Amino acid sequence: MAEKKKSPKERVFLDAKDGSQVDLYSGEQRTPSARRSEARTKRIMAVVLWILAIAAEVVAIWTFNHYSVLWPSLAAIIADAVLCIIAAQFWKQSNRLDPPKGKFIKNQFGVIMTLIAFLPLGYFLLRNSKEIPSGAKRILAVVAAAAFVLTMGMSIEYDPVSQSDLDQAEQMAIEYGGEAYWGKYSKSYHFDPDCRTLLNSAQVYQGTIEEAFELGKTDPCDFCAGGGESKSILENVLGGDESAKDAEE
Repeated sequence: MAEKKKSPKERVFLDAKDGSQVDLYSGEQRTPSARRSEARTKRIMAVVLWILAIAAEVVAIWTFNHYSVLWPSLAAIIADAVLCIIAAQFWKQSNRLDPPKGKFIKNQFGVIMTLIAFLPLGYFLLRNSKEIPSGAKRILAVVAAAAFVLTMGMSIEYDPVSQSDLDQAEQMAIEYGGEAYWGKYSKSYHFDPDCRTLLNSAQVYQGTIEEAFELGKTDPCDFCAGGGESKSILENVLGGDESAKDAEE
């Protein structure tokens, strides 16, 4: 007896750019020069935000040494953390658009900037803040520690993208018509809107593969973008030559 097929739930397709509802998506892939230009802009924005974060750190240190009330110090610490977190997101997006060639420091530059933006602050809070009452000092220490841990966690690039990863995904996208699909909270991208792993998603986003990577959707679906048939297509396109990828890694 044939197994009864489960009907998928009704789904809404959304444009990756503005979240508006669409019926069909026909996006154009960004050229390498356009991607590099956009990545450069995001890196500049990240650097500007890190400079502002360091300025907030300086303000926080000044308030430690000229303490009168608690809130200016708290505001400066929180501003430092928020600016660092936003900067790190811009930096990670730029690396997904224009991946660095195996450079650990460039991938994890947000971690380095977080250390610069917080370690001096902690030093001056613990060592040179005798004018701060002990109760207020404890509050500041707890807030600064929590802000540092949160900022560090959100600045780490947990899944760095290589240029070969992006090149292969772009080539595969061309073979499947140029569109990519993903769920709101998924890490994977898909080339088949009716992929079994997307059928239960109420909202499916559509866009180019570059937009998927920019949003952190860098893991190819095992069913429609990374295994079996898709791997065979990629091998045919690239001639089975994986030496370039090995060299990159």
